Amino acid sequence: MSEEQSKKNTTTENKADFTLKLTKIILTLSVLYFLWYVVGDRVTPTTNQARVRSFVIPIVPQVAGKISKIHVGGDKIVEQGDLLFEIDNSDYQLVVDKARADLELAGQNVGADTASVAAAKANLEKAKADLLAKEANANRLFEVEEKGVISKAQGDQARGILAGAQQNVLNAKASYEKAQRLLGKQGKDNAKINNALANLSDAQLNLSRTKITAPSDGVISYAKINAGHYAAIGSKIMTFIDTDYFWIEASYRENNLGNIKKGDPVDIVLDSSPGEITTGTVISIGYGVSFDKSVPGELPKPEKVTGWMREAQRFTVIIKFNDHVNKNLLREGGQADIITYTGDNFIFNGLGKISIWLTSKLTYLY
Repeated sequence: MSEEQSKKNTTTENKADFTLKLTKIILTLSVLYFLWYVVGDRVTPTTNQARVRSFVIPIVPQVAGKISKIHVGGDKIVEQGDLLFEIDNSDYQLVVDKARADLELAGQNVGADTASVAAAKANLEKAKADLLAKEANANRLFEVEEKGVISKAQGDQARGILAGAQQNVLNAKASYEKAQRLLGKQGKDNAKINNALANLSDAQLNLSRTKITAPSDGVISYAKINAGHYAAIGSKIMTFIDTDYFWIEASYRENNLGNIKKGDPVDIVLDSSPGEITTGTVISIGYGVSFDKSVPGELPKPEKVTGWMREAQRFTVIIKFNDHVNKNLLREGGQADIITYTGDNFIFNGLGKISIWLTSKLTYLY
């Protein structure tokens, strides 16, 4: 055998040995990755189907009419009480003027001074309307407080505001009753005066509803309207997004849920904040999903399975932020990647930390 032929054989053998070694390395890494994937799915489950959530409130008018003024446009930051838009109030002002005249006429008929009673009644109705608005806002906060998304201190703050509004109603009611007593028994029990007072209060309430304000601090995200647009009662004019409270709703596969429990720590990578990892805590785990599409009285409609593997069912897991997150990075519906640490397994938790770190860097690319 020539020396040249010997060298060729040696080169061929070396290539074969390298290919064999590389194949073994790839197979070993594949097996290790498969084992990590299977075990990690239970010990450190991950999901890329997670969304940032907040309160989304449709802004709908309680009275009808043409919009006369628009004070904010789309994607505009507003504070609680800021004027959003106004409905032409000319018709409603006429109704108030007529109701006030009817009350004065009724007062003249019984020889009584009704001005103080009317003012007290208007204050009472205003306090009631303010209480309803604050009750709606407080109820939203109490709902997420029960889930642990916000702290008890924030819930207590909402309770304090609600208690103040309730006290304002009691004070206004006392003032109204005092004004009625000063009016005299004849005036207080007079049906014409009571009817005129009720009509005036209703007219003043509708007049106040022609000015629509922001329910809390947030963002007006949708406002494709212009002056002259007719606003019907209950029609959505704008979309308001609360910017005070945010949380994560993550969809986990059903086979991920075996070890997840309330209080488990999580790492969060927001698409809006590539390269950064935020911490959070599991607050609640969904116990049901909607899947039955059958209609009562009709035969069941079984689901059609496509492909040879069925799609995994997903359940919602609620997660709160532990860190102070820049609210400018949080938007309703924003996407996130989540990893949950269900125990103290050093190896898998460490691999999970490496995995979520790599994910945070890859968010620069997509």
